[in-house]
Amino acid sequence: MATLRQLRKHHHLTQEQLALAADVSPSTVYHIEAGKVRPRPSIVRRLARALAVVPGEIEVGAPAAVPHLVSSEPLLMESVTDVPE
Repeated sequence: MATLRQLRKHHHLTQEQLALAADVSPSTVYHIEAGKVRPRPSIVRRLARALAVVPGEIEVGAPAAVPHLVSSEPLLMESVTDVPE
């Protein structure tokens, strides 16, 4: 297993390029890499497809507990919503 950042850098992609390839926002990639959100399985599948790996190869941990982010978490989750496939 590898972190999203490690896989992205291995493929020589910027956060913006990965976001475009996975059809997610660049802020979603940033927040996942920073450990601020735990992505939904559908997002992990999109990222895995864009990186040519199976979803289980992407290590995604629980969001870091940062008290000052608690009030903004609902806004972050809006950028990590499911899109029908």
